Amino acid sequence: MKSFVLIFALTAAAFAEPVLLFDGKTLDGWEIRAGEEKWWKVQDGCITGGSLEVQVPHNTFIATTKRYANFELKLKMRLVKGEGFMNSGVQIRSIRVPGDPEMSGYQVDAGPGWWGKLYDETRRNKVIGEPVNPSELKANDWDWNEYRILCEGLRIRSWINGVAALDYTEGDAKIPLEGLIGLQAHGGGKVLAQFKEITIEELPATPGAPTWEKADPRLPENEKASFTVPDGFEVELVASEKEGVGKPVTMAWDHAGRMWTMTALEYPVDSNENEASAEALYQKGGKDKVLVFDEPWKAGPQTPRVFADGLAIPLGIMPWKDGALVQYGHDIRYYVDRNNDGKADAHEVLLTGFGIQDSHLFPHQFERSPGGWFYLAQGLFNYSKVKRPNDAPFADGSKEVAFNQCKLARAKLDGSAFELMTAGPNNIWGFASARDGREFLQEANDLGHPVSEFIAGTHYPTGSKEKLRPYAPQLPESTPGQPMGGTGLSGLAVAEDQGSVFAAKWPEERVFYLANPITNRIQIVTRGKDGSYQKREDFLVSSDEWFRP
Repeated sequence: MKSFVLIFALTAAAFAEPVLLFDGKTLDGWEIRAGEEKWWKVQDGCITGGSLEVQVPHNTFIATTKRYANFELKLKMRLVKGEGFMNSGVQIRSIRVPGDPEMSGYQVDAGPGWWGKLYDETRRNKVIGEPVNPSELKANDWDWNEYRILCEGLRIRSWINGVAALDYTEGDAKIPLEGLIGLQAHGGGKVLAQFKEITIEELPATPGAPTWEKADPRLPENEKASFTVPDGFEVELVASEKEGVGKPVTMAWDHAGRMWTMTALEYPVDSNENEASAEALYQKGGKDKVLVFDEPWKAGPQTPRVFADGLAIPLGIMPWKDGALVQYGHDIRYYVDRNNDGKADAHEVLLTGFGIQDSHLFPHQFERSPGGWFYLAQGLFNYSKVKRPNDAPFADGSKEVAFNQCKLARAKLDGSAFELMTAGPNNIWGFASARDGREFLQEANDLGHPVSEFIAGTHYPTGSKEKLRPYAPQLPESTPGQPMGGTGLSGLAVAEDQGSVFAAKWPEERVFYLANPITNRIQIVTRGKDGSYQKREDFLVSSDEWFRP
């Protein structure tokens, strides 16, 4: 009996000594993503992230080189007030997202309006834990706060300045219970996040707990088996990576029923991180392509035709006449097939001056509009000064149009005019035209507009403060109290073909299908004749957490 007690005591003692994670002088034991060194340093004995002089363009993290499972983490942190969106947090049980500035995993949040919350960064992209008692929290918005974070199995707790802040128990048995510890400086504002006196005490691991180790990619037939759809529907494979389709984002159909798509194998290439490298890529050309499926209605998998290659992340595409409009770097180009061999042999620049700060926010969502126009959207972190080639004037006599952050614009198909249509919403990843001429758009970040009617000149919720007019009204939420469950809505389709099985269940309503990559599903929202929207049961759900529609 004494031997058992002695062994237990020695085992416990192995986890009883806190270890210093930051020596106050160097960043030994910490890792900064290549290209982001300018955002992190040791200043005044603190790990310091961000800037008060320059807006941090996107979230940036410094992370431990070691992974931790169960532990007690203590640290002091503060935000130094600047301007814009000012926020920070501590990543726990997280990983770096390959090829991206982000981390994925739990974030113990910090900042005005965020103290005591638990956010699931990148993975579920939403607040998953609220403060135990918000009224009792005594966090200092712009001064030092003492954090204590305790991770034990499925349970995560935190204290701020000695007051219980968070008590969360993970309900998903597949979520990893280990990973890196990271410190965040949030993008979109001028702020400093400082951290000091960081110690960790490792606790015994949870037997059999899931980790971040990835399984091999699923074969197409296995991925197909992961889908659940309503009775009477079947999922068909059109193409896979074996047929040359890699990271497709945009799809479009032409008058002959051909399906157009593209690859994004070069993603991400952001000038925020390395402007010279980004400019060099667009000058030289990359490995991406515009692809065409000539008969997509036939049984797959099919091998697409390469219409244009040597591209780099052509996020916006739209078939037109004998070719297609294609976004490329700073430009929107018209690629044309002049000799009718099925492949573009020339191009002309219609518009230029688009910002390349963030490659997933390039001009996109190209959609035809009556009168020789087409719509295009831009995301939150990009800034553009749109021009015609050779400094030619637009039809109204102007030579440049400021097109900044989240906006929807329209342009003449020949590039002779460019007009701003809305301020917001926050990242438009869906735009659809109905048969009666009405147009609908989608806001990506689950801010109450998963689908809303597009009304020119209005203002939608967005991270930008710009409005088209000072008096522009902000549209109310289309689905108040009906969140979609993921801040990454990335596709919108309206089902109104006569007799379509996709619309049959709600014959008196307009039926929309929404892609939700964060929750691995395709969802349905309907619009009644009175203009009200209703979230319906999900249409397609995948058991594979890597499925990204």
